Amino acid sequence: MTKRNNTKTANITLGGITLGFFLSYPFHAGFVGGLISSGCSAGMIGGLADWFAVTALFRRPLGIRPGKIIRTEIIPQNRERIFAALTDMVQNELLSQDVLQRKLSAWDFSGVLLRILGNQEVKLSVGPLLTNLTQDIAKYMEQEAFTQIIQGSLEENIDHLNLSQTLAEVLEFSIDHGEVDQVLTVICRAINDYVEQPEVKVALMNTMEAALTRYGENNPTRKMVVKFLPEPSVLAHSLQEKAKMALLDGTVEQWFKDYLLRMALELKTKSSMQERLNQFFLNSLKEGLENAAVKQEIPSVIGYFMGNLENNWEEYLERLEHNRSLRLKVDENVKLFLGKQIGLHHTAIGRLVHDGLDPLTDDKLVALIEDKAGNDLQMIRINGSVVGGLAGILIYVLGMVLK
Repeated sequence: MTKRNNTKTANITLGGITLGFFLSYPFHAGFVGGLISSGCSAGMIGGLADWFAVTALFRRPLGIRPGKIIRTEIIPQNRERIFAALTDMVQNELLSQDVLQRKLSAWDFSGVLLRILGNQEVKLSVGPLLTNLTQDIAKYMEQEAFTQIIQGSLEENIDHLNLSQTLAEVLEFSIDHGEVDQVLTVICRAINDYVEQPEVKVALMNTMEAALTRYGENNPTRKMVVKFLPEPSVLAHSLQEKAKMALLDGTVEQWFKDYLLRMALELKTKSSMQERLNQFFLNSLKEGLENAAVKQEIPSVIGYFMGNLENNWEEYLERLEHNRSLRLKVDENVKLFLGKQIGLHHTAIGRLVHDGLDPLTDDKLVALIEDKAGNDLQMIRINGSVVGGLAGILIYVLGMVLK
C-alpha cells in the first residue's frame, strides 16, 4: 500500500486557504464573506506558522540563520545531542544490562555448541589439532615427570608435574605458532553460517521490534525518538552484518586468543586456579588410567585420550546432547562468565552506536529523519491550517454575536 504524500496535501491545503482568503476578502463586509475571509485568514496564518516550524527543524526557512530568538536548523544544530540521546537509548534502554541478562538466561549455549562441533569442517580439523596438542605437551614435559607419575601416587606427584605452568606454556606456544588459528577460523566460519540463517535475522528483528515497542509505550516523546531509528529489519540486518564482519575479519579470533593468553597468565599466577586445575586433572587421570592400557609414559596416556576423542568424536557429541545435567552445568558456567563480561564491557555498546552514527553528516542526518518522520511531521502543517481556519470562523461568529 502506497503511503500518502502529506507534503503535497499540506501544500494544497495552504494554497487553497490562501486563495480562499484573497477571493473572499473583497466581500468581508458581509456575513458570509466575512466568515469565509476570517476562517481562511486564520488558517493561512496557522499553516504558514507551522510550515516555518516544521521547516526550521531541518533547514533555514526564508534563509533565516539560527539565533537566540528564532531557532532554525534545529536538528543539525543539535546533532551531537541527538546522537548522545540515541546512544543512551540503545545502551541503557534497548540493550540494557537487564535486557541482555534476560536474553542470556534464555540462551541455549550447549545447543549452539553442539551444532558448531557437529559441523563437518570442525570434525575434519579435530585430528590435526589433537595431534599438534599432544606433540606440544610432550615437548614441554620431561620424561622423568612421566615416570614419577606412573610409579608414585597421583596425589603425591601432582604438584611435581607443575601442570598449570605446563598448560600455560602449551597455550602460549600453540598461539605463537598458529596451531589454534585454523580451528578458530573454522569455528568462526561455522558461527558465521549460523548467524546468516534467516531464523536468526527474524529473531533479531522480533527482539528489536519488541524493544522499540516497549520503549515507546505510553510516552509520546519516546515514540517520536523511535521514528528516527531505522526499521527493526534494518537494525537486525545491520547487527548481523557487524557480527559477520567481526567473525570474518579476525576480531573474534583475536578475542579468543587474547582470552587464552589471559588464561595462561592466570594459570601462572593464581594459586586457586592452579589448585582447581590440579584436582580436575587428578580426577580425570584417575578415571582414564582405570580404563586405558597404559605403558610407562604419560605421553602415551595422553595420546590414547586424544586418539580416543578423535575416533569417537560423534559419540561424545551424542552423549553430550543427551546428558541434560552436563549441558545445564556447561550453560551455567558459560552464562556466568558472559554475564560478568556484560557488566565489564557494557559501555562498548554505546561506543559502537556512536561510532556508527558519527559518519552521518548534517545533510545525511536530515535526510534520514525526513525519510522516517518527515511525512508524519507534515500533518502538523495540515492540522495548523485546519484548526486555524476553524478558530478564525469561531472568533468571527463570537464577534458578531457579541457586537
